[in-house]
Amino acid sequence: MLNNLYRFSNELLLVKKLLPLPLYIRWISGIIKYFNVLIKTKSLGVLDKSLNESFSITFNDKKLYFKNIDFGVIREIYGHLCYTKLRKLKDAKYILDLGANGGAFTIFALAEAPQAQVYAVEAQSEFVNIIKHNVKQNLYENRLVLKCAVVGGFYDNWTQSLLKSNPKIQEFNIYEYIETVGTCDFLKCDVEGGEFYLFQGDLSWTQAVKSMALEYHPDKGDPDELEKILQSQGFIVKRADHKHLGYFYCTRE
Repeated sequence: MLNNLYRFSNELLLVKKLLPLPLYIRWISGIIKYFNVLIKTKSLGVLDKSLNESFSITFNDKKLYFKNIDFGVIREIYGHLCYTKLRKLKDAKYILDLGANGGAFTIFALAEAPQAQVYAVEAQSEFVNIIKHNVKQNLYENRLVLKCAVVGGFYDNWTQSLLKSNPKIQEFNIYEYIETVGTCDFLKCDVEGGEFYLFQGDLSWTQAVKSMALEYHPDKGDPDELEKILQSQGFIVKRADHKHLGYFYCTRE
């Protein structure tokens, strides 16, 4: 009980740092309204939904704008630094964002690495439009390359459904990307199970990747085997379990 209260109080402080005061008041005012739901679910999701339409945050003295993005994702990326716990992006030149969703990490990377080109890949066309909007309103569109493609291939019912709804969609070719940029300073991967297929076959491309944050989904594959594969490619791997998923943080000496 005390541990949950401690985590909750820390989350309130974190959100207070991110949100402008009027938005923070709107977010926190839901605590009383949704108290029973918060206790039952042990999740702040119901509060996050109050900001989904449009909001701004302050991060490292920058004001960033978002629309149609779950604020819970913002808390994880900008508050808990879920993808960058081991690596600062300030000096990165080439960043690859696999599974960009609505562009939350894409914008994080563009804001953190002022010299970087960010190549974002997202399989769902509706999210591609959201990314374009969010990047444009933050004035970062000149440093973004955006592609609608599937990462890891058409390996399950969900990816097959994407192909049916968009017959022109292709599989992202990471070999071509690496050949174009030469060196990838940071790779972020969150592709809902596609990670287990991305890291199969010829993995020579990984030698050009300096560091990586990989979200894994245990219901889609074997994380232990994936960890061994990453280590076999010369990465120093730190693993962090997180509820029903986890993260691999991969660096090189």
